[in-house]
Amino acid sequence: MKYIGRITATFPFLIISLWLLQHIHREDGHLLFIISALTAIIGIVVTWTLGGQYDKSRFYYKELLISQKELQDQKEFLQQIFDSVDATIWSNDIVNQRVYVSKGIEKLSGYTMEQFYEGYSFWTGIFHPDDSQRVLEFYDRVLSGESSTVEVRLINAHKEAVWVYLSGSPIFKENSTEVVKINGVVVDISVRKKTEAQLQESESRYRSVVELSPNMILIHQDEEIVYANPATFQLLGLSHPSEIIGKSIFEFVHPSEKEKVHTRNREIHGNKIAKGYIEYKIVRPHDGKIIYLEMLGKEINYNGTPAIMVVAINVTAKKEYQEKIKFMAYHDALTGLPNRHMYNEYLEKTLERSRDQDQILAVMFIDLDRFKFINDTMGHDAGDELLKLVSIRLQESVRERDLVSRLGGDEFAILMEEVDEATIRRISNRIIEAFSTPFMIKNKEFYTTPSIGISLYPQDGQVKETLNSKADTAMYLAKKRGKNNYQFYIHEQGDMLDRKFKLEQTLKHAIEHDEFYLEYQPKLELKTETIYGVEALVRWKHPELGIISPMEFIPIAEESSLIVPLGRWIFHEAGKQNKKWHDAGIRVKMAVNVSAKQFEDPQFVETVHQVLTEYQLPPRYFGLEITESVMQNINQSSIIIQDLKKLGVKISIDDFGTGYSSLSVLSKLPIDYVKIDKSFVHESTTNPNAASLVKTIVEMGKNLNFELIAEGIEKQEQAEFLIQNGCYRGQGYFYSPPLSAAEVEKLLNKKQKGS
Repeated sequence: MKYIGRITATFPFLIISLWLLQHIHREDGHLLFIISALTAIIGIVVTWTLGGQYDKSRFYYKELLISQKELQDQKEFLQQIFDSVDATIWSNDIVNQRVYVSKGIEKLSGYTMEQFYEGYSFWTGIFHPDDSQRVLEFYDRVLSGESSTVEVRLINAHKEAVWVYLSGSPIFKENSTEVVKINGVVVDISVRKKTEAQLQESESRYRSVVELSPNMILIHQDEEIVYANPATFQLLGLSHPSEIIGKSIFEFVHPSEKEKVHTRNREIHGNKIAKGYIEYKIVRPHDGKIIYLEMLGKEINYNGTPAIMVVAINVTAKKEYQEKIKFMAYHDALTGLPNRHMYNEYLEKTLERSRDQDQILAVMFIDLDRFKFINDTMGHDAGDELLKLVSIRLQESVRERDLVSRLGGDEFAILMEEVDEATIRRISNRIIEAFSTPFMIKNKEFYTTPSIGISLYPQDGQVKETLNSKADTAMYLAKKRGKNNYQFYIHEQGDMLDRKFKLEQTLKHAIEHDEFYLEYQPKLELKTETIYGVEALVRWKHPELGIISPMEFIPIAEESSLIVPLGRWIFHEAGKQNKKWHDAGIRVKMAVNVSAKQFEDPQFVETVHQVLTEYQLPPRYFGLEITESVMQNINQSSIIIQDLKKLGVKISIDDFGTGYSSLSVLSKLPIDYVKIDKSFVHESTTNPNAASLVKTIVEMGKNLNFELIAEGIEKQEQAEFLIQNGCYRGQGYFYSPPLSAAEVEKLLNKKQKGS
């Protein structure tokens, strides 16, 4: 069977050879024999070879039949795939005007494949009329030689619009740019389009919610604002996106809130969402108004990048309302001052601070004299108006950090931290002076005066109840002492009244029995430290109670009017001592303090004249230091000062800056010196406000031709500050404390270089 093909192939050649052998009898038989033999041989060789190829061809043919079957199977398989998917293969034969489509078109459009094949224009006719222009543009692009795609609608057999993705690629004529065929794919995208429409509708709906939201909504990336809704613009008072988009959120956050914002952002990035609202303050850029917001933040994906979306509610109105409620709970409705509730809470806090810092705390109770009479005779409206005016004057009389409160009725209280007795007395005097001016109510003048009681922490009590009780007791003592005055709660064997009464009762006796004596504090030229004068200071050595501070007995003397005889004694004692120094060749200017009540004494000017005459003192060596309170009645004061100037004495205004006079008022009087109060000198190197005030006083004093004297210099840097700013005279413990006459004389002999 192996060689059957080869054997079969030799038969033709053998037949030819036999035919030639039959004709060898011809003349050319020899030649024919040879030819027939050669033919047979050649035929055998050729056919044997071809017969082998035949055997092979038979084998290959059999294989070819098998391959064709597999190819047909694969074709049918691929056709099944094409028919099962929502995609249609299409081809437009432009030359033969035929459109070929795969079976998928039937499922996609509801039309048969034959309908597309039989009608060339049927293909373009099924597209939605509104999309016909886009289909034409698609064909124009492909016919121009470029592949293209388009999303359009076709109308199916059920008259329904179906969204499809149509692609097409040009097929060119051989060796030409002419497009002869278009091949492409049609894919049903109705589901995708429906999803997109739903997404667009959802986005539109949510965008409307965001755009119409009354709440602030913004998005920031790395703390840079990338989106803000209209409510944000309105809230911030902005009108153009450039005013906020691209800006840092910290351009709008209140400076005090920056760390809080940083912390919140880190929390959001860490947890994706910050739980709960948190309150922030922002600042409106154009007018600086503070707006309170409650904000909630969440991490989102914005254009493929992590960002933080912030939703904020404007709670400014709520905050203001809460503050109003809180204010009403802690403040007096009539005067606006802190009420009893706030006063007691604040007292607790100030007590705690005073304990921690080991400082004095003063509690001051004030009751208005004659208020009931005004309230009863003029009506409650007038009484209410008076209380309002009183609250204003009290606030103007104290330091900025002091608390003024209304406890109820006509009772007020003041809390003062970080004070000493001198400051308390000064403020008490300010209050009394403030009430000396009548209150104008309904175009009528009303007078009322304060009775002030004072208790101190820690000496008078450690808790608020004790301090309040003792301040109240001291206030009633002030009323008993004639009203319009202040009283400290003072202890002596547990009874403050005993000491007060004892001092008052023995004061007159002390004047008559020489229990008082004078000390003298030197005054110096600051640049050279040369002593040019002294200030006479009275001291009391009580036979039972020992040395009594002037801060304690001077107010008693003023309240009891014993200040006038005591003042005469001081004048004569100071004049006598200055005469001794003068006779000894020591030329020094003597200054004596004068209280407001002394100044008002009808015999005051005569007393000064008697001292000058009796001791034959040149008037330029005898001066008077009066307080600012004498400026209260400028007309009367001016007359008295003019009379004193006729005597030739020098006039100084003491403790300037603590009362209510001004340099402009003093410029109308023949004043020689202005003494800068020690409280300003003490703070001149530590408190910029005090330093500025001292500079202002010095500058104005120079312009008005006043000599300036600083009192209470205790440190070298204070002296240097004064010299640098034009104040060249002063006194204080840095140079010398008050000394006895003998000690001053030694010092004068040692330091004084001339009169």
